[in-house]
Amino acid sequence: MTYILWNGGSEKLDCFFWQLNYKHPRIEFTIEREKNGVLPFLDLSIKRLPTKLITKVYRKETHTQRYIHWRSNQSKNCKLGVLKGLVHRAHLLCDIKEDLLNELELLRNVFICNGYPRKLVEKTINDSWKVELKKQIYNELEEADPDHHEKEEKSEYFDTLHAPYIAGFSEKLAKDLKHINVGITFSKGRTFFNSFCRLKPPCAQDMRKNVIYCLNCKTCPQIYIGETQQWFPSRRYQHQYAVKKKTQTNGIAQHVTKTKHQIDWENTIFLDSETHWRRRKIKEALYIDSLNPGKQISNKIMNLEKGFDISGCWKEFSSDIRKMLSSKIPNLK
Repeated sequence: MTYILWNGGSEKLDCFFWQLNYKHPRIEFTIEREKNGVLPFLDLSIKRLPTKLITKVYRKETHTQRYIHWRSNQSKNCKLGVLKGLVHRAHLLCDIKEDLLNELELLRNVFICNGYPRKLVEKTINDSWKVELKKQIYNELEEADPDHHEKEEKSEYFDTLHAPYIAGFSEKLAKDLKHINVGITFSKGRTFFNSFCRLKPPCAQDMRKNVIYCLNCKTCPQIYIGETQQWFPSRRYQHQYAVKKKTQTNGIAQHVTKTKHQIDWENTIFLDSETHWRRRKIKEALYIDSLNPGKQISNKIMNLEKGFDISGCWKEFSSDIRKMLSSKIPNLK
């Protein structure tokens, strides 16, 4: 989503808009024009006056006004948190009192329709005025004395327990844990929906990053062991591009150029994964050294170098590492 403040005429804006969409067929920008001096921006409705801007809460016309229902299997604090968050947003975004009162009245009706007790909704909305006033006083004190909050007593530290929510039991558990300075947050348990429904398409098996990988030659038993921090399809494309350009600094490209063999790009073997770059390079070097114990690179692998310098004490484990590799890499059997 991109917003541009435009000072030119409407015709120039249209010309600029079509030029953007003309750049690439898969890039499609949309345009939002102000109507009667009002322009929606995220969840804001901005009204332009000659001397200032006035804001209030904005909702799309297709908004369903449906929020978490009072009878849903969630804690009371979670349900009230939704209401309090929307009430706070109303106080924060509405510049005019009339807009604020209309927004609060809308929230009152919406949450009552979502099953919330009327008295609880009205109490939450009425108390919001006091809460916002306290926040305003706190902000004023913050501006006058930025260090005043450090003078206040710090609240006790709570360890946190994550557990599924069970109506009735979880509230009692939270009350008991509070006595031993342990808080509780409720995580979503396993449901029929997340057990059987798979809305996201499955990722490709090679869509991995921070991995140590192995590529095989289709014609001979030579292999290439490498590591990458980026997504593997990007790294594979780099190898394929090096083969196409016959780059002599790339081990796979040099092997293909000399032997005219083909690389098995589709059946990549992932040997390990590691997010820390140094440990990942050490693992790569251990795998290479277990297959090529000598100082010089032999014709067993396509690599042009042995990678990260490792201590000689690791050679004690070379036989075990090689057995592990043999179970994963068919060309080594």
